[in-house]
Amino acid sequence: MDLNVKKVSTGKELGRFVHFAKTIYRDDPNWVPPIYSEQLKFLDKNKGVFFEIGEAEYFMAFDGDRPVGRISAHVNHQYEKYHDSETGFFGFFECIDDQNVANALFDNAMQWLKSKNKSKILGPMNFTIYDEAGMLCDGYDIMPVVMLTHNPPYYNDLVTGAGFKKAIDWYAFKVYADVPIKPSYYKIRDRILRQKGLEIVPLDMKKFAQAVDDVGVIFKDAWMENWGHVPLSQGQLKHLASELKNVVVPELTYLAYLDGKCIGFSMSLIDANPALKKANGKLFPFGLIKILKELKKTKRIRTMAMGVLKEYRHRGIDIVFYLNTVENGIKMGITEADCSIIVETNDRMIGALEDLKADRYKTFRFYEKEI
Repeated sequence: MDLNVKKVSTGKELGRFVHFAKTIYRDDPNWVPPIYSEQLKFLDKNKGVFFEIGEAEYFMAFDGDRPVGRISAHVNHQYEKYHDSETGFFGFFECIDDQNVANALFDNAMQWLKSKNKSKILGPMNFTIYDEAGMLCDGYDIMPVVMLTHNPPYYNDLVTGAGFKKAIDWYAFKVYADVPIKPSYYKIRDRILRQKGLEIVPLDMKKFAQAVDDVGVIFKDAWMENWGHVPLSQGQLKHLASELKNVVVPELTYLAYLDGKCIGFSMSLIDANPALKKANGKLFPFGLIKILKELKKTKRIRTMAMGVLKEYRHRGIDIVFYLNTVENGIKMGITEADCSIIVETNDRMIGALEDLKADRYKTFRFYEKEI
């Protein structure tokens, strides 16, 4: 192999970087192509929202002129504020099944991070823990839900073969429409809803902007104890909201208010991935029509996030969220809900899902290595 690794320097090269994934997943029925025009904007160092808080370099590996792999190396200044200044990250990793190619990609990423005074590399993150992140290490035969990653099984061998070790696992659970609900949950919900000043209501899309601000406050507080949590910048929050606005299910997204103050939320999205797969990475000329048509058929949701301000936890508000989502989802014809991703150390959430007889059907692993 005539192996060489090059930095991505031009718009044309960035396009090649983005479209390289098609080489890897050409015969994979469970891969969902990104909307390429959107991913190009996301990776553009002059336009991408990540570059308000970080910096990155992109690398592509070639066998002669044939692309055989890609990777990003990046630093996150928000992460440095809340965790440490020694850790850098890798992401957007795609590679043929060749250890030499993978090693060359990781070596270039680590050299760049070392030039930024980093002594550890962690990933994959595209670019943050709240973007697409983690290396799938089981559940390859099921299409991922919207905003979850997918990769060939051999990627884990390439990463460990390059000297990386497990940092932590995050899980995806599946809850079915026929889930048996404990009778005690209904009693808890009735008691919770009788509390003076407490109101739990579905999302009003006319008040979406205010809901985004409320969720941002709760998100910053409620996830502080989660591994790798970094509060979203205002730009990141607005960007995420704009992406979710078209797939959020208002009837299955709830806000909890106590005396007018928003203290908790639960958010569910329609799983847009079957529709995005139909679009095959393009919005035009007919991709958008295919997406809208397919969305109407979708019977799977992703309950993406749930949180309650610390001082109001352990009051059963989360149980109200669970029950309302299940009951109203069934009325809407939803057959299953993905609950993800949940860090392996979150015993309370995992226990609640086990009570709902949820199946743990995917694991996403994060890897780390000293530089």
